[in-house]
Amino acid sequence: MVTLHHFPKNKDKFTRLIEFFQEVLDICDELNIAPVLNGSLAVFAYTGNQEMNVNDVDLSCSEMDFPRIMNALEARGIEYKLMEWHVLQVLKDDLKVELDSVEYWYKDLPTDCVTLQVDNHKVNMLTLSSLKELYRQGMKDRAVKTDVNEKIKYEALKLKFEALEKVKD
Repeated sequence: MVTLHHFPKNKDKFTRLIEFFQEVLDICDELNIAPVLNGSLAVFAYTGNQEMNVNDVDLSCSEMDFPRIMNALEARGIEYKLMEWHVLQVLKDDLKVELDSVEYWYKDLPTDCVTLQVDNHKVNMLTLSSLKELYRQGMKDRAVKTDVNEKIKYEALKLKFEALEKVKD
């Protein structure tokens, strides 16, 4: 088990983000959905790099669960957007939790998990090796793209991948 017990550079936003993330986890738990954490929060949990910012939370689950999650969000008055790229964005003010379709985004990736403890909440999180592979594939996909935004995303992925590479398995 990995325990989150430190803060990134953007501590104030991060504190609010974690509260919102836990609210989304509670909804998933009520629906018997066990999402898997990936992205910046997972990178932060593994690296402990307090110089990085964590601006959103990335989870994955079955896309078939999206309608149930959306109904629960509507019942609670929580804003969301269903994106055409197989992602459900859950929004509150300047906070965002994204649920990626595991069927679409992870079809050729390992999804081995460990448990991350965040306060009183536990969530499945990609293992270090699975997370590295996710970032490796993300970099590979974006390396050939010429759009300026894709180049910026590539550089962000590369920084996180390099930070993960320094962590001992």
